[in-house]
Amino acid sequence: MANEEPIMDGPKRLQNELKEMMGLTVLTQFRCLEVEADNIYKWYALLMPVSSPYDKGAFKLEIDFPMQYPFKPPCLHLNTKIYHPNVNERGQVCLPILEIEHWKPTSRIEHVLQVLLATINDPQPENAYRVDLANEFRNDPKRFYKMAEAYVLRFSERRPTDAELDKMAKKKEKGSSLICEIVSNKKAMQACV
Repeated sequence: MANEEPIMDGPKRLQNELKEMMGLTVLTQFRCLEVEADNIYKWYALLMPVSSPYDKGAFKLEIDFPMQYPFKPPCLHLNTKIYHPNVNERGQVCLPILEIEHWKPTSRIEHVLQVLLATINDPQPENAYRVDLANEFRNDPKRFYKMAEAYVLRFSERRPTDAELDKMAKKKEKGSSLICEIVSNKKAMQACV
């Protein structure tokens, strides 16, 4: 068995999950994964939901792993403003899987991200951070979706095109250190080598 060089210093479990996520192609709604320099415990990515109205934009995601990971759950934070009952005004995401009483050390970040994407695509009012938006979602869905779309158009990041994503993937395959930078004024998404 060959001795592989770790991607970055840190616990072996987190190194392995990072390596898996860097090569993962099935989570097409989760793109542009990068890790903070010299800190394997902080990851950044871009969420690209597929359900309306969230499919009109992209959302910056920050993942903070505690030093005790996998015995304690990671914290997910959306750094892009979103009108969603499961995300509070500070970008904290309410997912039962991340609550201490529900967390299992065998849970993997890939599964957590699948749950996050399912929740963003299909709001779960029974697990709401924002009760006002959950009530609106249940009682006046037309108004809810209109407001959510307005937020997406005003605050979300520009979605990279398929051509831009292909270009980034090719650079990544060539072994270059790819960093996706979302330009805050939404003019462009740049791939830096």
